[in-house]
Amino acid sequence: MSSISSSMQLGASAMNTHSWGMAVTAHNVANVSTAGFEPQRAVYATGPAGQGVHLDAVLQGNGAPNAGGTSFSAAQAVYDVTSGLPLEATNPSGTDLSREMVSMITNQHAYKANAAVVRTGDDMLGTLLDIKA
Repeated sequence: MSSISSSMQLGASAMNTHSWGMAVTAHNVANVSTAGFEPQRAVYATGPAGQGVHLDAVLQGNGAPNAGGTSFSAAQAVYDVTSGLPLEATNPSGTDLSREMVSMITNQHAYKANAAVVRTGDDMLGTLLDIKA
């Protein structure tokens, strides 16, 4: 029975970790128009005893070659369809929205998978208690 509860604890811990990852991504998206804003990155690590996952660090900057939106060449420019301006001009921060959307989707799927682990553990524990009763 301890393995059922430990799997539920690992799943719940991972759900918490991925919700923090989603918060970091949401913070980056919310500040996409903030001049000088440097996006943050959530760094995950394996949990204690090689089981589970935890948030290891939140790093500043995205590591992109044009982080900070300071300079770019015309060859690198991607243009906004509505304004005709380079995206760098409409996005004064270093946030790459395509990267943030991928991060959001990844965190969402990881959260859902761990929620399924918790639900399955709960169902198994309920069935075990029904058999014992």
